[in-house]
Amino acid sequence: MVEQFSVEYAVPEALVIAYLVVSALVVIMGIVALVMRLLVFFRYTKANHTPIECNMTGIEAARYVLDESGLEHVKVKKAGFIREGIFGNYYNVLTKTIYLRSWMGKIDKKRSVTSVALGVQKAALAKLCEEGDERTKLRGRLSLIGIFGPLLFLPVLLGGAAIDFFLFKDTSVVSMIALALDGLILIAGFVVTYLNIPVEKQANALALQMLRQYGLATEDEIPVIEKVYEAYILQYIADFILEILRMIQWILEIAMSASKKND
Repeated sequence: MVEQFSVEYAVPEALVIAYLVVSALVVIMGIVALVMRLLVFFRYTKANHTPIECNMTGIEAARYVLDESGLEHVKVKKAGFIREGIFGNYYNVLTKTIYLRSWMGKIDKKRSVTSVALGVQKAALAKLCEEGDERTKLRGRLSLIGIFGPLLFLPVLLGGAAIDFFLFKDTSVVSMIALALDGLILIAGFVVTYLNIPVEKQANALALQMLRQYGLATEDEIPVIEKVYEAYILQYIADFILEILRMIQWILEIAMSASKKND
């Protein structure tokens, strides 16, 4: 099968084998990333059914921490249906607004461990941005590409190949442009996933500090909150490894295309 592929398309067999191996690893890592998302879901849900002693909602906790930090200008709102479906709980660095889930795994008005933990964590992200942390601000600006980039990768690549095949009866110009666009998408997505880990770790540490400082969580509740934060970090690590594999896959695609063209 590999021999037939490499002879027919004039691609070195080693490149074909490498591409197939990396593609298989992409699938495996995609499954691992899905498992990490399920871990987030289970820990998030369990802590969201656990009442918190401070008896605050996510919005109240975020607002309290922001006010105590002198960030009265940062807004806290419940996320709308579409915004929540795409971003979940997040801080918008451009509009200086924290959005918290209001319908799916809602925490905006729920008085739970998850609600307070994530409300304060997003307030910590806002504080880092407002204090001029460049990594946090850059991650915020690139977040759209980080979310939609992986979804656009395959359609752009296949679309370019299809246009070449059906309109130009060749596989060169448009498909190479599509491959270049995929590269830009992958690089931006790679930067976002790379920044996710240190930025979220920094925000988690600051959030835990503020939870203790302002008495928003007891010492019994802190370990539960740490597990929720840890699950998100594990998800970001899995996503980062997946992005690395996608980058390697993209480089191999360029090498294979160059081999076919030279032949």
